[in-house]
Amino acid sequence: MSDAGQLRVGIYQSSTEDENIPARLNKLKDVVISAVSQHVDLLVFPEMYLTGYAIGLEAVKILAEFANGASMQSIAACARAAQLNIVYGYPERDQAGFVYNSINVISSSGELLQTYRKVMLFGDVDRTQFNPGQGYCLPIMLHGLRIGFGICYDVEFPEVARALALAGAEMLVVPTANMRPFESVSDRLIPARAQENGVFVVYANYFGHDKLFDYFGKSVICDPFGNDIIRAEAGEQLLVADIHHAAVRSARVSNDYLKDYRNAAEYIRIMEA
Repeated sequence: MSDAGQLRVGIYQSSTEDENIPARLNKLKDVVISAVSQHVDLLVFPEMYLTGYAIGLEAVKILAEFANGASMQSIAACARAAQLNIVYGYPERDQAGFVYNSINVISSSGELLQTYRKVMLFGDVDRTQFNPGQGYCLPIMLHGLRIGFGICYDVEFPEVARALALAGAEMLVVPTANMRPFESVSDRLIPARAQENGVFVVYANYFGHDKLFDYFGKSVICDPFGNDIIRAEAGEQLLVADIHHAAVRSARVSNDYLKDYRNAAEYIRIMEA
């Protein structure tokens, strides 16, 4: 287990095979075993990991679970046994019957720390399958780092990362299901979000095909200067990297965008005065 202010993060860049929940749960448990052998503290799976992403409205309705449903209970038991924090995506059903593209954050003691629902819905594939989340969640503290969460398209809007950073986030964890021809998100936008906010960004994608999309992989962890710490090649793989809180402090001393930030709406009013 890492010291306070230090976190060993694992990203599982998943294949698109085994698109059913029991198979995905079994694979998750195998990945956890590998992560534990590498002393990972936080293990991140892609967007909609439990079912696959582009599965269609009818499948989403059938497979959606409550946040604390059977799959969560199984994953919580796995996290508790492994003493490992886990983030995974799935279709979430609420008490009113609405379905969301969500992630659960499970602690190493098996506690459900946070459920986040994707706010920025991407194209017809998201809008036909899900209801939008109504807001962002405050960052949580883990190993001395404040961590904020988004899902895929969320991070492509600079305001989202900035809002989380202003709320105290020092690391953004972003499960994704990003497809060709949008490789520039991983190549350019993720490093930019890291640098412009002085945060680590953890971006976990798929590699492979489903009935609609070709997922390009390129899962990556960027440091607060916008540099790659580790980046995936093609294929299914587990990436592991160490995160140090000191890098956040160093980046924000070097160029503190958050301190120097002026609200754009206020600036426009000043210019119009």
